[in-house]
Amino acid sequence: MKRYIYLLRHGETEYGKEKKYLGHTDCNLSKDGESNGRYLASIFQNHEIVIQSIFSSDLKRCKDTINIVFPERKVTFLEQLREINMGEWDGLTFDEVKTKYAQDYKNRGENIAEFTIKDGESFSKCQKRAVTVFKDIINSTKGNIVICSHAGFIRTLLCSLSNIDLKDMFDIKQNYGAINIITCEGQNFFVEGINLKSV
Repeated sequence: MKRYIYLLRHGETEYGKEKKYLGHTDCNLSKDGESNGRYLASIFQNHEIVIQSIFSSDLKRCKDTINIVFPERKVTFLEQLREINMGEWDGLTFDEVKTKYAQDYKNRGENIAEFTIKDGESFSKCQKRAVTVFKDIINSTKGNIVICSHAGFIRTLLCSLSNIDLKDMFDIKQNYGAINIITCEGQNFFVEGINLKSV
């Protein structure tokens, strides 16, 4: 039986208009981020989509988003659904990193998949984590699923499911409050939609 997995990016954060590296740093939604959540809620309500299970990153920006979208539902919050760990860059602006870690910034740009920031993780490692938790969720549930996570995490997962090289992952757009649709038949996965505003 065909199953639908709705992979959501959280709403805009309080740092959403700043160019900052946000990995495991916890932060609140902005007013626009709360609006992103309310818009997503209207999509699921208006289309009367039946969702059996809901999962989310345990970071506040995802928690707050999913609780706006599904206020009366049980949500399973998982650390494994967190954004890539940005290590010692976490919370710094792009300009701060370019200045303070100039060589590492250059090296990461030249090897975006495998470069590991000190105390952090590479996108390759993040992808392995994403694929593992995604398959665990699929194998432990039935029916349609919602997963709320982060842009980097989502991009790495979509790359794996679509056979896209990680070096091209930033070609996959992920707006705040975006919807990505994956269908599942047995152990076969199909990416049906990316960075959607509706379903």
